[in-house]
Amino acid sequence: MDFGLGLLTFGTLGFVAVFGYINARETEKRRKQGGPKSALSRDGALERLARMQTPAE
Repeated sequence: MDFGLGLLTFGTLGFVAVFGYINARETEKRRKQGGPKSALSRDGALERLARMQTPAE
């Protein structure tokens, strides 16, 4: 019983750590590429408004 509980505990912690690491890498890669920002952030909303006000070519 103790072995199974330890396995589940450390397996879950390991999964969360790996998932967090992968998420951080992807976030940093997107930030470096200069992709569009979230519409929920202040600078993202301003970026979208500025894009809408400029005439399309």
